[in-house]
Amino acid sequence: MLTPAVEEQLVRRAHSQRKGVRARHNGTSSLPASSLRRRPAVRRQCRLMGCGASVVAPEAPKQLVLLGGGECGKTTIFKQITILHSSGFSDEKAMEWVPSIHRSLLRSMQVVSRRVRDSGKLEAMLPEDKERVTRVLEAADSATSTLTAALAADIKSLWENAAVQEVMHEADASGQHDGRDMRLDLDDNALFFLNKVEEIAKPGFRPSDEEILKVRDPTRTIETVDFQANKTKFRVIDVGGQRMERPKWNLTGEITAVIFVCALTEYNQVLREDVKQNRLKESINLFDIACNRRYPDKPIILFLNKLDLFEEQIKKVDLNVCFPAYKGGKDAKRALEFIRWKFTSIIKDKDKDIYIKETTATDPKNMEHILNSVYEIVLRQNLTQSGFG
Repeated sequence: MLTPAVEEQLVRRAHSQRKGVRARHNGTSSLPASSLRRRPAVRRQCRLMGCGASVVAPEAPKQLVLLGGGECGKTTIFKQITILHSSGFSDEKAMEWVPSIHRSLLRSMQVVSRRVRDSGKLEAMLPEDKERVTRVLEAADSATSTLTAALAADIKSLWENAAVQEVMHEADASGQHDGRDMRLDLDDNALFFLNKVEEIAKPGFRPSDEEILKVRDPTRTIETVDFQANKTKFRVIDVGGQRMERPKWNLTGEITAVIFVCALTEYNQVLREDVKQNRLKESINLFDIACNRRYPDKPIILFLNKLDLFEEQIKKVDLNVCFPAYKGGKDAKRALEFIRWKFTSIIKDKDKDIYIKETTATDPKNMEHILNSVYEIVLRQNLTQSGFG
């Protein structure tokens, strides 16, 4: 069996001899006439040794696996890759996201309505607004509910209600009001969708790429996308980040590199599955597993995601709510450096290749630039491992 190196050497030798013959016919070569006789011999040698073009196996794609905790923006990055390396979402594929957008809207209004009810503000509402709260909660609790025009009108009216806006104000990023934790468990882009609820409820609504990027829909299966970049085949694999999905992280097959995604905004948030566990600390624990146990011999590309939201949040909430040892105050740059250190300090193999990128997954231009740099990193790593770096 020929090794790839030997095969390549033979093919190059044959190619250089063909170039020499062409040059000689132009009167510019000093190669002896015997060169003409060697060309068929080289071809026969290649065929006999199995290096002919007809038996060369197709190039296997470079496989990149996307890992990270729930709600880190991992699936948004996967969607960005799908958009960047195709013509976007077809009408059929785009329409498949409508139920997810409807569910997201209903869930957001359910969270807000429950807070209005539990805070006692419901009593001060007009009777018709109380009825709207009831209808929204019933619809959100039903697994079969769709966003009708009537339900959208209820949501819009409640969204503009003074009691609801007061609840939203109390649940500002600081999360504190009269010494109580007033944070609401809302998706990052809840307000984006609530502000356009009537448009979304119209018959035939077709989500834009931006709306598809911003809707949250947890990954329940292993998703893959194949594409070509820099004349190289790639396959990106998206694996669910919720705790119940993590057994799927133990992927078999040849993984080229790991892209680990962490949301910078997680430092004052807890898991949906475990309200006692801080999300950023959970991400660091998962990074330890991925980096030191699951894929110890693979390069790691760390995406510190939701940079845009983090830069606003850090102005209101100090990082020391998560890490008391942090003394940098509400300074985004110093807080970011501390978080980078928390991740890199747990890497056991100090020679391990790790690349860190700050990302905003919902920003197409930012992600196009970041992803192109990732492909270059992977190709450079591959050349180094092959002895060409």
